[in-house]
Amino acid sequence: MSGDVKRIMSHFLIVVVLLTFVGVALAAEVTGVVTAVNVEKSTITLASEKMAVSFDCETGSLLNGIKVGDTVMLKYTEEGGKKLATSVTRVAPMK
Repeated sequence: MSGDVKRIMSHFLIVVVLLTFVGVALAAEVTGVVTAVNVEKSTITLASEKMAVSFDCETGSLLNGIKVGDTVMLKYTEEGGKKLATSVTRVAPMK
């Protein structure tokens, strides 16, 4: 293998590894009390111990059966400054 091919392959491998870790770093979860939910617009707002935060949802169906006052665990990703909920699960209320 020539030096140019080795260098290109090593750069490609570095980019793949970095992109893998960046994707993992941007996935998160939060538990909080639902303060607003809009199935038509696919949005939900939670009040957690730290702050209130709003999320767009992948689909409105994630919010089926979720209502204001429910305690939920929400998994989300963040891209371009927008938080996108990928999972919303009702959990026992925090004490």
